[in-house]
Amino acid sequence: MADYTFIDLFPDIANREYEEGVQGWNDVFGDPIIDAAGSVGITHVVFTGVLVVALTVLALIARRKYRTPETALVPDGKLTVASFFEVLFDAVLNMMTDIMGEKAAKKYFPLIATLAVFILLGNLMGLVVGLYPPTSNLNTGLACAIVVFVVYNIGGFMEQGLGYAKHFLGPVIYLAPLMLIIELLSHAFRPISLSARLTGNMSGDHMVIAVFGDIAEGIIQVPFLLPIPFLFLGFLVSIIQAVVFALLSTIYIALAIHHEEH
Repeated sequence: MADYTFIDLFPDIANREYEEGVQGWNDVFGDPIIDAAGSVGITHVVFTGVLVVALTVLALIARRKYRTPETALVPDGKLTVASFFEVLFDAVLNMMTDIMGEKAAKKYFPLIATLAVFILLGNLMGLVVGLYPPTSNLNTGLACAIVVFVVYNIGGFMEQGLGYAKHFLGPVIYLAPLMLIIELLSHAFRPISLSARLTGNMSGDHMVIAVFGDIAEGIIQVPFLLPIPFLFLGFLVSIIQAVVFALLSTIYIALAIHHEEH
């Protein structure tokens, strides 16, 4: 465990220090929009690909249980990949049903369940030495949040037609210009808040684990002992952040497709 360092958990930092004469990824992708003087890192992209491959493999393993009705209906009796997904999906569907009703929950379940699994496993990757959690990068969280933003606005227009735009104007006609500005800013802030909350919590959580790992390595030469309580807290934070993202996404969709004034 001597390699349990901050850089191990955050290899993206290493990508910012290029050898002399090497231009890095900026020449390929261009300079960052927000920080033009910064450097482009693709670590989160690489580990997002790793996560997608892992999810695909897990899905194929779980799918074997549902090849026949007999095996599909018989409980596993122990923790397996299939039972893990069953418990997770059942919890997500129940949560969505309580918020938006059974019909809408079944319609939007594939999106919310996919996000919940992707974010949960992406968060948990940060608890494994040598792996980088893609969800601790703002780009990953923002991509997921923008998908939710697009889906709930399209869903609102599909369910309510042009009536969906009325709630942007407020209940009083002479306040419509002011309410329009407020509502547009509020909706534009939603994907930012979703992604920033996820990124901030996961970055802070894994930074704490890495720092205390370094402290343990320097003091007692056993770096894996001191961070154990923080690993448990990190496990809880990973679950909570996945739940929060799925919950808020469900609420945004429910508000958009609801036919009454909101």
